[in-house]
Amino acid sequence: KNGNGKLPKTCDPAFAEASERVKNSLVRVMGLQMTLDFAARLAPALALGRRFALEWDDAKKREGFIDFNDQIREAAKLLSDQSVSAWIRYKLDRQFDHVLVDEAQDTNADQWSIIKALTDDYWDGEGQHGEKLRTLFVVGDYKQAIFGFQGTSPENFRLAREFFAAKIKAAAENAARLRSNLVPRELQELDLGQSYRTAQVVLEFVNRALAAIGHAAIGLDRAPADHAGDKRPGLVTLWQPVKAGVGDDGSDGEEVDTPKWLSPPERLMADKIAMQVRSWLDKGFPLHKKKGAPRNAGPGDIMVLVRSRKELAGLIVARLHAAGVPVAGVDRLRLGAPLAVKDLMAALRFAAQPLDDLSLASLLVSPLGGWSQDALLEHGYREKGVSLWRHLRDSREPMVVETVARLRDLLNLADFETPQALLHWILVGPWRGRQKLVARLGSEANDPIDELLNAAHAYASAHTASLQGFIRWFDAGDGELKRENDGAGGLVRVMTVHGSKGLQAPIVILADAVANPDNKQAGSLDLVEEVAGEMGRKVPMLPERKDDLPAPLQSVAEANKAAEMQEHWRLLYVAMTRAEEALYVGGALGSREEEPAANSWFARLVQLFDGEPVQDPIWETAHEWGGLGERVPLTTASAVADPLGPLPDWAANPVGPEPKPPRPLAPSSVGEEQGADPPLPPDVAREAARRGVLLHRLLERLPVIAPDDREEQARNWLTRQAGELDETLREDMLRSALAVLDEPGFAEIFGPDGLAEVPLAAVVEGQVVAGRVDRLLVTDSEVTLVDFKTSRRPPAALKQVPEATLRQMGAYAAALAQIYPGRVIRAALLYTQAPRLIELPAEVLAQRKPGLSTRQESFAELRLV
Repeated sequence: KNGNGKLPKTCDPAFAEASERVKNSLVRVMGLQMTLDFAARLAPALALGRRFALEWDDAKKREGFIDFNDQIREAAKLLSDQSVSAWIRYKLDRQFDHVLVDEAQDTNADQWSIIKALTDDYWDGEGQHGEKLRTLFVVGDYKQAIFGFQGTSPENFRLAREFFAAKIKAAAENAARLRSNLVPRELQELDLGQSYRTAQVVLEFVNRALAAIGHAAIGLDRAPADHAGDKRPGLVTLWQPVKAGVGDDGSDGEEVDTPKWLSPPERLMADKIAMQVRSWLDKGFPLHKKKGAPRNAGPGDIMVLVRSRKELAGLIVARLHAAGVPVAGVDRLRLGAPLAVKDLMAALRFAAQPLDDLSLASLLVSPLGGWSQDALLEHGYREKGVSLWRHLRDSREPMVVETVARLRDLLNLADFETPQALLHWILVGPWRGRQKLVARLGSEANDPIDELLNAAHAYASAHTASLQGFIRWFDAGDGELKRENDGAGGLVRVMTVHGSKGLQAPIVILADAVANPDNKQAGSLDLVEEVAGEMGRKVPMLPERKDDLPAPLQSVAEANKAAEMQEHWRLLYVAMTRAEEALYVGGALGSREEEPAANSWFARLVQLFDGEPVQDPIWETAHEWGGLGERVPLTTASAVADPLGPLPDWAANPVGPEPKPPRPLAPSSVGEEQGADPPLPPDVAREAARRGVLLHRLLERLPVIAPDDREEQARNWLTRQAGELDETLREDMLRSALAVLDEPGFAEIFGPDGLAEVPLAAVVEGQVVAGRVDRLLVTDSEVTLVDFKTSRRPPAALKQVPEATLRQMGAYAAALAQIYPGRVIRAALLYTQAPRLIELPAEVLAQRKPGLSTRQESFAELRLV
């Protein structure tokens, strides 16, 4: 070759052809090598993922758990099994004549397979039942398919439409041939072209935006029909994008407490939104719905939307609160993220470990501590190796002494109070924590505070209440707080476009419309099986740079990118259609951006405005489409409501702590069990306890299984759950359980009306009784409870039953008498070793009732077997 890398003109043509073949061969070999390298990286990752998936499935089976996706997959699997699906359809035949599928654009392939299976012979024999016709009604909007990140695809909608169109047509033609009086029916596609929610001006703009973007860019095979809106004033405004100048941080030279990971333009954007909303509320923003007289907008009429749940949403909330605008928090966030939760957890961490300097410092500068950063530096500076808590205790400064006294109160309570009681004391006790947190952080702090209290109660209901245990449990979790925003309650709502689906507001602000979709991190890459007429299964791929992908996967990556871009435009459609009367679009440019990216929402929408931008006092310039209606006079509170007069004294005083309820009594731990079994060595005792638990589980599960199948299923279950135990011991447990169920005298309690493992709680003479009954049978006239006992040496008669067991049953009976007043309470003990049922007379139970209130028991139920 010459210096340009090309063959000279005088080269032999045969050599040129051979050279091209060699080059193509090398390219092919390099491609194969890249594919092999990728497969070498992918294979162990898939093996690890498969192992994790199997372990996860096994864990759910052991605990008896099932999630939403499991329900969908198992139902689809069951209906695809030819051996049972025909029988299911036979049992369901004529049980329903109408099928409604809502939000069809976000229905996944497994869900569609369920619908297809249930309607497989849905229209067969149409006309045999008079004029009664079966219908399938599917509601969906392809343009609103925005949940691709959850595994759904609007392509399923298209495939399902084609499938049912062909199926209905074939069924109708067949029915017409069989019965000449039938008119063949076909699948109808109807557009709902009239909106009674959105102003005509706003919908006209949306229609123009869709036309400019193009139906192919959204993923449609044809242009959508225009929609008509409500005839009332409407306005669409594009604010000039915010960009900060050199050295401009949006703070006007003043020190501000703002997250440093947000760019100056984003901080300035949040400030401008807060100023704009404050201006609307102060000067009036007219709304003109058909029903009711025109009025000015309130905080609850405003919705701020962002594309993703990042720091910008939280900063907008903070700036609105600082401007005095009533605002709800972001629609969804991790429970550990809100500042109110972090401050309360800092107090609990200090209470659990006073030498934790970071937690103590965080507590001091929080609203709970009330210190400033300067005060912490002044009073917290100390020698190396000295803890902050020790340093503060040695101080004689009045402010420090007062703070140390308050902290000592917290430490004293932490020695014996439960986490939820300690949080309650911090919030409504002498510290007045809730009042201080809300005063600094706004009313949106209330929801996270309440959720933290709920988490503490949830922990106490399932674990032995301890402060360290709760902190570890909380840190290990990933709880999420989700606000129900369908009722704004007079607050500005800040949420993602995905979260706003199904909601609307008179005024909507798109706060980050200049974001560049090309900068979005690529999503997960999946290979999809090619299956004719339906969506194939997905195989996850490793995240790789496009250049490192084999050629077949590069085309998949490009298709994924195209699908993400289609969803990007559909997300804009959903965002715009949340607005009823006014839509505002704006955003903050990146630090290095001079104008919005070509594929940003803003860049595409600004092209729709014909005239020059107008001047704006907050945004400098703005493009406008449409206009507001006539101004509505501002009204004061006194003009719309009569004066309430002076508030009573109780309204101005803080509510004191609620009286502490008595600690629940666990009937199974009422007394020290003096059982018939002698004391056992520790190893034997553990084995006996294990045997008792397994027997209880068997007696809970087996009654719902057909008698002929019980032995086999019980043996398989014991092998899975207790494979480490000796086979002889497992067989002994199996025989004991089957003997109980085969006993004719026990048939009623183990029949279909009997309930297993029933939790109950009642207040008996001021004492809370809470426990769990092994078996319960409730009729109109009486209630029968049976408690299982697995003692190896069961008592032969009532007089040999331990006193503690009688007291336990007396507690159960007393609680049930409160729950089912007027019914006869019967109680019995079932000793599984014999098996033997010992019924306890009513007078024996009544004699044990007075001793209930003499003890304070823990929340844990200590069952003795």
